[in-house]
Parts: sequence; C-alpha cells; structure tokens
Amino acid sequence: MQKLDETALNIELVLISIIEGVALTKLAENAVPILNGTSQLVYLPFVLAGLAILLVFWAQAILHAVSFIRWPLKMEHMFLYFIAAFLQVIAYANIEHAATWFFWWSVFSVLALFIYAIDLRIIREAGPKLRELAGGAEFVASVEARHSRELKILVPIALAFNVVAFLLVWQLPGTFATEGSITALGILQFLISFGALVDCMRNFASRSAMLEELHR
Repeated sequence: MQKLDETALNIELVLISIIEGVALTKLAENAVPILNGTSQLVYLPFVLAGLAILLVFWAQAILHAVSFIRWPLKMEHMFLYFIAAFLQVIAYANIEHAATWFFWWSVFSVLALFIYAIDLRIIREAGPKLRELAGGAEFVASVEARHSRELKILVPIALAFNVVAFLLVWQLPGTFATEGSITALGILQFLISFGALVDCMRNFASRSAMLEELHR
C-alpha cells in the first residue's frame, strides 16, 4: 500500500506542475507585448495578478497533495485540475479585455469552490489514519479548520470581487472601462492575490514543519 500511496502522490505532483506550467506559458506569451511596451501598460497589474493567482493555486495544490493524497486516486479531483488550467489559459488569453478577464476569473472562483469542497472530503477521509500518528489529531484539526475557513470566507471573497468587477466593466463601460478604472481594478486584484500569496507562503512553511514532525 505504501508503494501505491507514493505512486498516487507522484502522479498528482507531476500533474499539478505540468498543467500549471502550461498556464504559465500562456501567461508569459500574453504578457510579453505588455512588458515590452508594445501593448497597453494599463494591463500590467493584470499580469502581476495572474502570476500571483497561478502561484497560489500551484502552492495550495502541492501542499494538499503532500499532506493528504493517497491511493486510490480521486479522478474527479484530478479532472478539476485540468479544468482549472483550461480556465486559466482562457483568462490569460484575454488579459487585455477587462470584462472577459474578470468573467473567466469568476468562473475559476466557482471552480475553486468545488475543488475546496472535494479537498475537504479528502482531508476528512484521510483523518482517521493520520490521527493514529503522534500529533496527528492536532494536525488534522488545524488543517481542517483553516481549509474550512478558506472555503467559507476567502474563496467567496475572490468570487464576489471578480463578479462585481466583471459587472462594473461590462455594464458601465463609460465609467469602469477607462484606463484609470481598469488600472485600479487590476491593482486591487493584484493586492488581493498578493495578500493570498503571502499568507499561502506562511502556511506552506508552517504546514511543512508540522508534516516533518508528524512523519518523524
């Protein structure tokens, strides 16, 4: 069984890295004209926000996989990663179209809710076995509490922001499709995403230490 667990984890890690690598390539491709100044610099905050979102998604997925992915693999969980990368690529392809950009990130946020819900189920399924380890009960309780908080608060906030931004640019183009407004929305999206990235990095370090102690 340990061999199968290792195989499942390796498959998940490779999958996450490959699909996010594809998304990163699409982001870089569409960022080049903006960074070179041959396109509108007003969309530079979108490039930074897109990169921050990608890093957060990659880090969260890797952390979840290392913590809880065991055999048998959950195919519905893996399929959602493909859909997530698909949506990211579409969003990055529309980086200079503000309404479309926020629309696809709204769809991505809805998908994130599904991923979080399935991840929570995986955490609870892995809980009994982890609780058998020294410190396992505290580890599971801590991770589940944080995951539930992100599911109920942080992801809905991201969804609400993207939906509101989409509606503003789409319904009020005279006010919110101007360069100044687009830049402001892009900066706000970047700040939210960067804040999530900083928090994710702290959680990554903390969870890594707990995992090391758990499996010592």
